Amino acid sequence: MNLQRGKPTISKRLSVLAITVLSLACIAAGPSAMDTELLRPHLVAINGGRLLSFSCIGKGSPTVVFEQGGDGNISNWRKVQPAITAVTRTCFYDRAGFGYSDPPPGEVTADAVTNDLRAVLAAKGITEPVVLVGHSIGGFYATVYADRFTRDVAGLVLVDSGFAGQVAKETRAVVVPNIKRQEDILLRRCAALARAGQLSLKTPQGCFGWDPDQTPDQAAYRLHAVTRPYWYEAELSQSENYFPRDERESVSSLQEMALARSFGDMPMVVLSAESPGRDAWETDETYAAFVAHWHSGHRQLAARSTAGIWQDVQGSGHFIQRDKPDAVIGAILAVLEKARAKRVR
Repeated sequence: MNLQRGKPTISKRLSVLAITVLSLACIAAGPSAMDTELLRPHLVAINGGRLLSFSCIGKGSPTVVFEQGGDGNISNWRKVQPAITAVTRTCFYDRAGFGYSDPPPGEVTADAVTNDLRAVLAAKGITEPVVLVGHSIGGFYATVYADRFTRDVAGLVLVDSGFAGQVAKETRAVVVPNIKRQEDILLRRCAALARAGQLSLKTPQGCFGWDPDQTPDQAAYRLHAVTRPYWYEAELSQSENYFPRDERESVSSLQEMALARSFGDMPMVVLSAESPGRDAWETDETYAAFVAHWHSGHRQLAARSTAGIWQDVQGSGHFIQRDKPDAVIGAILAVLEKARAKRVR
């Protein structure tokens, strides 16, 4: 993965899977069309006073709730948000440890993340079924939420989504050491620097990059996140629970596998990147195997619903919402239309 503005090359496979170190190099690419209010703190108390930042704009039903990928950056949706807000209520939030939200009280697992989402929706009084839109590991969490609380989900849009068992057993001997190395090199080191107060805009210490073209709200949002230890610590816990450590499946994968179910005729679109990224160590053969496994997992996700649709988005990298936003907008609008039609039957 070639990071912007001369930053070092970091494994794209890791960002696809969940570590998503891309955000360490600043994802913003020019001023955002996103509603600036979404990038400011909107704190909601859950579970005894812990605060998550959660905000909604627009009017209409069903509500669309966005789950960002491992990098935890709301502004990744900036090319999609205005079109969806124009037709229904849209909600964005920072998972525990990300953005303006409080750190998680324990391990970051699929169950913990989906418990938090359910609690914050209840705290905001959102009681009718929602459409979940999830990118990367956010798509994995959206899937787990639909597994656990199926009646609370009106539809799913999974954007180059993670899935249980996504690291094929045949490649774990090579992939797992790379994951652990990135955790040590970046997440543990940067968490320690942030906790010691040694990260700032002037002293990023290789932990994050900076785009001078960001809007003031984008800049404030990102700087708050990447200079706190909680961002790196939440990423580390998320990674440790999401990726396999050996031949066994990971904690979060096992949680999803135990819950996996048919979604009936739930409106559902699964989008796959044509080119989800390639690690420096991969040969042509191993990369082709990875892409085949990645797309196969996405087709299996779509098959959980009799109304499920799988689409390979040509010309797109892992961040389809930035590379081909019209594909994501179209998928959300299609799911909204079908969800509304089901509701009036």
